[in-house]
Amino acid sequence: MKKAIYLKELNTVQVEALLKREAPLFIPIGTLEPHGRHLPVGTDTLCAEKVAEHLSLAFDGVVAPSFEYGLTNVFLQTSPSSFFPVDLYRTFVEEIVKHFYKHGFKKIIIINGHGGNQEALKYILRNITREAPMALTIINWWIYASKFVEEVYNTKPGGHAAVEETAAILYSRPDLVTKENYISEVDDCVPSDAFWMFPPTGEVLLEEEGQGQPCFDEEKADVYMEKVIKGIENRLRKWFASFDRLHGGLRPNE
Repeated sequence: MKKAIYLKELNTVQVEALLKREAPLFIPIGTLEPHGRHLPVGTDTLCAEKVAEHLSLAFDGVVAPSFEYGLTNVFLQTSPSSFFPVDLYRTFVEEIVKHFYKHGFKKIIIINGHGGNQEALKYILRNITREAPMALTIINWWIYASKFVEEVYNTKPGGHAAVEETAAILYSRPDLVTKENYISEVDDCVPSDAFWMFPPTGEVLLEEEGQGQPCFDEEKADVYMEKVIKGIENRLRKWFASFDRLHGGLRPNE
């Protein structure tokens, strides 16, 4: 079975070979925060890593070291949440991406696993692509994944630590899922703009009560995640193919 290539495991000769063939670089980004009592606190990063791994195999790419500390807000008061000042986070991630480009990676795909990172990453994407002629995309995998929830699980999408992320961890690291720890009456929370509570009353955040709750069926998890990854792969394949229409090459805005 073919294995994913991890940048941190390569020597400089192997890296030069990747650059020569313009291998796409996949960067998993997550955070450290509670994910209910049934999932690990590194869920966001673990999910991003698994998606990046599969996509790197599909496109003969390479997986960069993960960035595991993000912009945690809702669970900031609950150990062991990580938090960066937004400006520092933007600068740090932006410099990482810029220097990968300067060293020769021209196609960079960030797999984001944490909602709190979205706005900062969007800012970084817009900023970098104005300056450098690189192909850069950010994939918020769980947002895309929500389209398959009803088809596989016969329920509406959930949210944080709910059906989507539980499926992803069952698919990648079932040994890290503790089913018996989940009690819906204790762990579920439906956030409301009428009540801003820090910390929230539970860590499984649902959009609607009783919908999208964690499911511990490993077979369904496999079906679900294979649909998700294949769908993302198809979108990326179309994106890569679209570069051919840019006969003048990729150029930053003047």
